[in-house]
Amino acid sequence: MQRALEIARIANPLAVAADGQEAVDYLEGIGPFADRQSHPFPRLLLLDIKMPRMNGFDVLAWLSAQSQISRPAVVMLSSSDLESDIEKARLLGADDYRVKPHGLNALVVLLHQLHARWLTSEARPASRVA
Repeated sequence: MQRALEIARIANPLAVAADGQEAVDYLEGIGPFADRQSHPFPRLLLLDIKMPRMNGFDVLAWLSAQSQISRPAVVMLSSSDLESDIEKARLLGADDYRVKPHGLNALVVLLHQLHARWLTSEARPASRVA
């Protein structure tokens, strides 16, 4: 992902969570993520379904239940193209669902699309997965 961001020349910082629980800790700003200068709150959250400790659906459900946390745009980025997974992500509040592309060039294209949709000043307001 980091290499694809470099190739795409997207300068947004990338914070990587080792697992779903670490993603929640980051979003809550607890433990090692308490300093928001060093660990700014994300505008875009990319979640994979298959993550250790808490999967992407668990993180999404947790995030949807939080009223005290500002909600970033959430894109499920998974290898699964199952309609049931897409529907579950939609029901849990994902803003978008993308199947992981094969190859670096395809990932660069996807990152340009996500950047244009969610991170530019002209980005459209969040809309749920259709």
